[in-house]
Amino acid sequence: MEWIQVADGTEFPVSFSRTDLSLLAAVGQYGDLTEVARHAGARHGTVDRRLERLDRAVGAPLTLRGRHTARLTSAGSRMLVAGRRFFRRIDHAARTQLLGHGAEAVVAPEILSLATTTPLLEEMVEEAATALGLLLSVRREEPHRVAGQLADYLADAAYTWSTGGAEAPRHALERPTRAQHVLDDPLWVILPEDHPLAARPVLSLAELRDEAWVSESGPGSEALVARIFHAAGLPAPARLQVADASVVRGILGRGDAVGLGSPTHPAVHASWLVRRSLVERPSRTASLLVDPSVVPPELAGRLAALIARGHLRRFAARQRDLLADPWWADWHTEQTRRHADPAAAGAGGRPGTRTGARAEAGLEAGPDALHGLVPATGLASASASASAPVTGRQLDIEDLHLLRAVARHGSINRAAAVLSISQSALTRRIHRLEQALGARLLLRSPRGTSLTGPTRRFLRLLDGYEADLREAAVSCRGAAGPALPRAGRPVGRGRPAAGAQLAPSAT
Repeated sequence: MEWIQVADGTEFPVSFSRTDLSLLAAVGQYGDLTEVARHAGARHGTVDRRLERLDRAVGAPLTLRGRHTARLTSAGSRMLVAGRRFFRRIDHAARTQLLGHGAEAVVAPEILSLATTTPLLEEMVEEAATALGLLLSVRREEPHRVAGQLADYLADAAYTWSTGGAEAPRHALERPTRAQHVLDDPLWVILPEDHPLAARPVLSLAELRDEAWVSESGPGSEALVARIFHAAGLPAPARLQVADASVVRGILGRGDAVGLGSPTHPAVHASWLVRRSLVERPSRTASLLVDPSVVPPELAGRLAALIARGHLRRFAARQRDLLADPWWADWHTEQTRRHADPAAAGAGGRPGTRTGARAEAGLEAGPDALHGLVPATGLASASASASAPVTGRQLDIEDLHLLRAVARHGSINRAAAVLSISQSALTRRIHRLEQALGARLLLRSPRGTSLTGPTRRFLRLLDGYEADLREAAVSCRGAAGPALPRAGRPVGRGRPAAGAQLAPSAT
């Protein structure tokens, strides 16, 4: 294990493997030790001991466990997110540095985990599979939680919205993201057909300010209706109820209040309700946020256009009354032209195959596609949201220890001595790693063995990634209060404390 030193001069080990992170993710998802054990393919007692070892490794309780249940503590949730970020960055650095694909050479994932503010994206999964060759794992969340799914590495893309023409909210995300515009999303007002103003085709917000309103909250937890009124220079309605989107639709369906609707969200259909345009023409902007290290720009653009076309088709089919308004008819025509599918005329290859839609989108990378990305198990809950090489081989903490030892000690001989293994064993392990990754890690010559230039560049990036992971571990330990008794220092990692019991090395 690696040992880190904190401000008070004490040291403790932190060495999270992908398996450890998968175990923490299972605790967060299931909360039941029997289910966690089934997910890990281990016995109940083994899982409990592994979780106890993780607590002691960090020096803070990562889980709270009962006889049959377990849940993550705040420290456990923090370390889980930090670990996901760490290994995602490792995967990206391996692809760009060791495999030489370049920062933008990202092969499309087979499965994309997508957090969304609207359930309508569930209706588009079949089209995404056939037109883009992409399987969507859709997770519906309230707007103020969607960005958190992306930030916590529970999803690799997020479909959300913003008001006032602003860009989709990204400022609070500690993760690289790229925003892809989906649709300008104008709003209409929904009110009972017996409302005194229902006979008029166009209404103003000012004359509706005294009504009882219901509104969903936005990405920043603000009320959508309040934001729209403020943008029009009006105070928010005095009678405004804020609820989640499902409750809002139920209240509107009963005719208990007036509210807003749009082409990108489920319409409320009832014979006693009408939709009317607003003089102010309020709108919001629908956007797709993606991690550019996972989703190639070509795929992000085509997915955004596919989502836009789905919304437009649904609008035309279900909001025919609004299309009688010339403004809405012009908006629909313009948006349909803007998001037309250039491949609609036909494409070679079976839909959804890599020789058809995906190749057509420019998402193939020839022989290098073997080093592309597919979902990794266990890093982002049960849904496939993390990415891994197609070969199935990812760099794990043990591999990093081996490479770091060679870099620190300058040769295979000295590194093997420090790791307490033979030179031939270390050479074989690195050779097997090279074969699995498809990349050369060592330079071999009659004068000896050294790391390649790409490997050294990768390790320089690793320094920063490890520092961030250590900082997360230190913050968890500080927030948890007195440290847990820790295991002794392992062989080959420095001098053990007096009387300490030796723990096995991660290598």
